[in-house]
Amino acid sequence: MEIKRDHILSLEIENESDVGVCRRKAVNTAVKMGFDEVKTGEIAILVSELVTNVLKHGGGKGKIVICQLEDNNNKKAIEFWCCDSGNGISNIKNAIQDGYSEKSTLGLGLGTIQRFSDELEINPVSSAKVKEIFSIENHDFKTCIRCLKWVPAKIWIGLNHKLLPGAASRPKPGEQVNGDAFLINHTGPDTTIISVIDGLGHGSQAHIASHLAKEQLLLKQDLPVDELIKFVHNSIRGTRGVTIALALVNTRINKMSFCGIGNIEGYIMTPQGKINLLSYGGICGHNMRTPRVFENNFRPGDSVCFYSDGITTRWSPEDIDWSKPPQTNTELILNQYSRPNDDATVLIVRYAS
Repeated sequence: MEIKRDHILSLEIENESDVGVCRRKAVNTAVKMGFDEVKTGEIAILVSELVTNVLKHGGGKGKIVICQLEDNNNKKAIEFWCCDSGNGISNIKNAIQDGYSEKSTLGLGLGTIQRFSDELEINPVSSAKVKEIFSIENHDFKTCIRCLKWVPAKIWIGLNHKLLPGAASRPKPGEQVNGDAFLINHTGPDTTIISVIDGLGHGSQAHIASHLAKEQLLLKQDLPVDELIKFVHNSIRGTRGVTIALALVNTRINKMSFCGIGNIEGYIMTPQGKINLLSYGGICGHNMRTPRVFENNFRPGDSVCFYSDGITTRWSPEDIDWSKPPQTNTELILNQYSRPNDDATVLIVRYAS
């Protein structure tokens, strides 16, 4: 494959202030190339992690090269080469797993870099020409990380207007961060991913686990729901782990594909009554059974409800007026039925009739 590289920017890494400088340069490049706000934010995190790894683990000195790449199919990407003068990575397989660290850190850096990259190579075998272009051939760098992110060929920006969503969530009283997370992601005019995620326990470690899981759902949103849960499971190893309820709603064919791990409660409320959604046991990120997908009809007038175990079971669907806006009902359930000793989240999506 013929690769063209241009707009090459080479930046030295020597102190903490270089994190912000490199991040801003990368963001400016990404915006000019046509990345949307979400992808540009991911690039900002990716570059921050690359430069921070050099300062913390790479001998405190190195270089990052930012460039625009184009293949022979006119597909464009932003590419990064980040090299450092440290002692190298002793175990690459372990290093890219969340939770692994050779120093007293959370060990999330390389895992985050991997998740936000479409391609990742550590110490790639590169031609002398590439090294010459990047002016890295004369440096005594021990480790080089190459990663890139492709400019999306087609970006969906809009809503599935047939669905009316509502969500309410709060942390355990006294905690500063929420160990629960939720997602309503319109992936097309007729398709929407919805999810509630509960990091085990509460506090900062539960928050990290649930929000890393949410990040994975956004990264691989085109996967079938069972494969998506497997991807999340493998990507958040090293965290506390999560329980998760995940559904793909397709309003073109009036179907819902559901997959769940752990004790997130879920059901579909129809004019004829309640349909329970079955989750399998386990902890996503630690040990879980093979996910199974359950297909259900989801028609105009139906509502789907997910809630974490911070909501008590001392209520029933018959207590709710499902004709009211979903946001009104989620706030009602959260305010009246949440436990005082846990994070709590309710999500309701109604198919407008």
